[in-house]
Parts: sequence; C-alpha cells; structure tokens
Amino acid sequence: MIILHAAPVTWRSPNGVTPAVQGLVAAQNALPGCRAGLLITSRDAGALPPLEFPVFQVGERRGLSRARPADDLPEPFRRPDLVVFHSTFVPLHAVLAARRRALGVPYLVCPHGGMTAEALRQKAWKKRLGRLWFFDELIRHAAAIQYSTHREREKSGDWGRPVIIAGNGVHPPAENQIARPGLRPARRFLFLGRLHIQHKGLDLLLEACRKVKEHLLRRGVEVVLVGPDVNGSRRFLENRIRAMDLGMLVRLRDAAVGDEKRRWFQSADLFVHPSRTEGQPAAVLEAMSFGLPVLVTPGTNVAEEVVTEGAGWETSCDPNELARDLRNLAELPGSALARAGCAARNWVLRELTWDRAAARTVSKYQRVLQLARAA
Repeated sequence: MIILHAAPVTWRSPNGVTPAVQGLVAAQNALPGCRAGLLITSRDAGALPPLEFPVFQVGERRGLSRARPADDLPEPFRRPDLVVFHSTFVPLHAVLAARRRALGVPYLVCPHGGMTAEALRQKAWKKRLGRLWFFDELIRHAAAIQYSTHREREKSGDWGRPVIIAGNGVHPPAENQIARPGLRPARRFLFLGRLHIQHKGLDLLLEACRKVKEHLLRRGVEVVLVGPDVNGSRRFLENRIRAMDLGMLVRLRDAAVGDEKRRWFQSADLFVHPSRTEGQPAAVLEAMSFGLPVLVTPGTNVAEEVVTEGAGWETSCDPNELARDLRNLAELPGSALARAGCAARNWVLRELTWDRAAARTVSKYQRVLQLARAA
C-alpha cells in the first residue's frame, strides 16, 4: 500500500501536528507491504531532522512547484493508493486534492481537532470564508474523515462523509526511565507543551492555582509549566503569575526536548492538561508512557478513556472545579498516584504505541479504499 501524507508540519515553531504526522509516517513505513511518504505543505518547515521515510517539500529547495506540486512528485508517490491530508484550512491541500481526484486517487482528511465546534469558533470569520472558498469542497469529495478519538468525532458533528477513528501513538521509554509518582513528600504537578493560553487552558490553570494557593503550598506542591512561547504567551503568563502572587507556587520554564524533556517527566507526580480543545494531545500520551497519572479536561478528547483505564482523573474548564481537583490530588496518598501512573503506562503499552497505531490506521485505510473503489 502506497500512502502519501500531506501536512503543514514545521520544526521551526512547534505544534501538535508535526510529531503526530512524523510518528505515524515512520511507523507506517516500517510495516511490511506499506510505503508511506510525507509531502510538507508549510511554507517554512525549518531545518528538517533526520527522517527515515521519503520526504518532499513544496518550494524551490526541494524542486516542487506550488503551482504543480502533485505533478512534480516522483513515483510511486505521484499516484499513491491513498492521500491523507492533515490539519484544516490549508488552501494548497484543496489544489492537491483536485489533482489527485483527476487521477482517481482517493483521499482522507485528518483534522487533528480542527473541525470541532470549539476550534471553528476560533478566528470564526476567517474559517467561514475558508469553508466557502475551498474547505467544504475538500471535505465533500473526501473518501473519509479520520478522527483521533470518538470524542473528537462527537464534537465535530456530521460532515456527511464516512468516518474512521484512528489515533496517535507514542514511543514509550524503557522501564528504568519512567517516573515514580507519589514517592516524595513534596509533589510536582507538570504541564509540558506549547504555552498557548487559550488553546491549552493555561489561564484556567492559573486561576485555579490562585484559588487554592495556600493549601497547595502547605502540601509542598509546585506547579511547573514547561514549553515554548506562542505569540507572546510567556510574557502574559509571567505577568499573570506576578499579578496573582503565584511566584512561590507556579514555575515557568523554557521549552524542553530530548534528555531535558525526559527529566521533567521523570521528576513529576501528576501531569495536568486543562485544554479547551484538542485532537488527541501527544503530550498526554507521552506523560502516561512515563507512568504519570494525568488530570485532563473533556477538551483533550481522552478524558473518558483516562477514567475508564484508571490512568488519572477528569476535571473541568471551570476554574472552581479545577481548583477543587488540584486540592484533592494534593491530598491523595502517594500510593494512589502510583497506581494510576502504573495503569496509565500499561494502557499505553497495550494500545497506544506507534506500532499499534500504524497497524490500526493501515487496516482502516484498506477498508476506506475498498469502499471508495466500490462506489
């Protein structure tokens, strides 16, 4: 099976789509009988890391024309069995889709949370124009829409196309590299990801911390926010932490990768992700792979499964409820944190590795192809 993934990935400014696409393409390309490649559709992807699969880039550096990107691809990716368009509202994807349709090549759209009602409300007037201009047409001719979770599908409504559910994966660390939550008298509650205030709900987290500051400090809790700036968000957070007098409780740290990122996960007792909207957050999967229990909102689209698996707790985007849950988890016995962390890691090892995610997606892609050819 030949699969071409088209995505606006970038290694210059981190986003959730890039690691998800990179992990999926690599894992699919490693499957027997499957060749997967990546067409980068962003204008500035930055310096590419070493990638173990075919990569093509629109623009002069890679020799692909923005006017004829599909025609310039080498075989077998000029006419693959299937194209997967990642993200939403990328005009170039509509151009590519039209050219693929002319060759009889079916395609999927994987929105990564971009088609939920909450996501469509952000920059709403631009997205209404985008829908009129090209996006609804792109969806209308899609063989299927690929959502990461059942919850993402529910929140996205009915777009009139077949649907498959196939989520992301993670590369779990070795057993001797995982976290040991609940062992220390003091506790670290960790958020690690882009410091996108509205998207990630960091304003809600600060307000919740303000409400239970004294209690958390008495219990030896520190709340650490680790991640890259997004449009000046770091300065906003610094100002809010100062204005709320949270400097003794909340720490703000720079983006971490590699060994530094691993050390943050290892040092934590709880991973907190209060997002308003997501597809399927890679940071939550990665935290669980390290054996960390998680506190997540419905906006992450994994809260129901987290509770079912005993991997953590569901909270709310209401700062009062979030504050209550932070307080309760500060009181929780260390053994309960350890149990939830163990359940989180076991769930990842059983269901959420990239190998398993790739096999699931390819199986569902094959079904989509059967339906497309029968239509």
